[in-house]
Amino acid sequence: MDIFSKRMTYGQFIRYLMPSVMTMIFLSFYTTIDGFFVSQYAGSDALAGINIVIPVTCVIFGVSVMLATGAGAIIGEHLGRKEEEKANEIFSMVSFVLLLFSIAFSILGIVFLKPIAVFLGSSDKLMQHVLPYAFVVFAGTIPMAFKLFFEYLVRTDGNPKVGLKMSTVGLILNVILDYLFVGVLKLGTFGAALGTVLSITASALIGLWYFMKYSNIRFCKSKIDWGVLWHSCTNGSSEMLTELSTGITTLLFNLIIIQQFGEDGVAAVTIIMYIYYFFIAFYMGIAVAAAPVVSYNYGAANRAKIAETLKYSFITIGATGLLIMGTLFVGGDFIIHLFIAEGHVFDLTKTALFYFSPVFIFIGFNVFLSGYFTALGDGLTSAVISTLRSLIFVVLYLFLLPPMVEVNGVWMTMPMAEVSTIFISAFLYLKKGRRVLQELPSPSASLSQI
Repeated sequence: MDIFSKRMTYGQFIRYLMPSVMTMIFLSFYTTIDGFFVSQYAGSDALAGINIVIPVTCVIFGVSVMLATGAGAIIGEHLGRKEEEKANEIFSMVSFVLLLFSIAFSILGIVFLKPIAVFLGSSDKLMQHVLPYAFVVFAGTIPMAFKLFFEYLVRTDGNPKVGLKMSTVGLILNVILDYLFVGVLKLGTFGAALGTVLSITASALIGLWYFMKYSNIRFCKSKIDWGVLWHSCTNGSSEMLTELSTGITTLLFNLIIIQQFGEDGVAAVTIIMYIYYFFIAFYMGIAVAAAPVVSYNYGAANRAKIAETLKYSFITIGATGLLIMGTLFVGGDFIIHLFIAEGHVFDLTKTALFYFSPVFIFIGFNVFLSGYFTALGDGLTSAVISTLRSLIFVVLYLFLLPPMVEVNGVWMTMPMAEVSTIFISAFLYLKKGRRVLQELPSPSASLSQI
């Protein structure tokens, strides 16, 4: 595990980040690719139908990332203490729990498919697009959950390039299958979902093969340790809340916007969410790459390495925010045109992006600090940051802003939520994040570095 402990130059740190960043970008592409092909070959109503199902995928990914990040931090600490057997037991136990959840969620989703679609806000007009997509998503719960789970845990195992290979294979297959099913066979949202689930399954199988044959972390006989499981869930709860809150936010956006603009408004929300998922992937990549370094060195009591990781991460996040804003300022219209031609939906989306885009200036620091506290095993502080930025402030501003500035207030809610949260994140970091490092015996590092 030398990759976690050796000192790096900033250039080496960027090279270390790249597989994780690219993996998260490729992950963000799965739904985006569905949207691209559906918008081109099935129309804006089908595109809106996919957006209705996003909360379902958020639940699947939320539970998966909760277990992966929560348990991953614990596994990383054990690896830092050279307790490999305990790390293997936790990995095996959490994998079994995720399998049980996936089976139950899949069965319940298929049985109650139409009531769930109605609850998520599908109109009668959109139902023909929503039901096929949702059915395939529920049927594919197991590979969807384990694909993300394995991609997170290969980083804990010190091999982020495997996660990149998983995502690359899945992405290429997704493009090919979506074109075949949606563009050639004209299967609409059913074909889009089928192409995505099949490509995710191939990616998950690569991860399974890695952990069965090549990883330092291995499957072994284990029993349920309720204390460790509870710690894993609470420690990773912030990441789950982020995913679930994204689903809740999407649901609320859909319900509000459909009243103002109908199905065209939902299509605009869908495009904005695709842009959001793509660019937030840069920050997620930085956070998930840094997390195993922090947890491993927290277990190894190596303050200097944690300080180095924080310093480089903050620099990278600031530069990334400026790059994203510049990209949206120059190429925003081009990005929207990837999904929709000129017309009412384009105009709605362009206006929405203008008010929404400032979110990317602030969101990176909040995402990273939430992940940082998870890596330290402080799930409560992480959950506070995550819940504020992705749920509490979003809901608050959804009720406050639209009456004040009409429908444009909806697009301003997430930027305002991130701005409000960043002050609290900074306070918690200065109060708790730095204090944790002071408790570690590392005389070679100075806290002035961070």
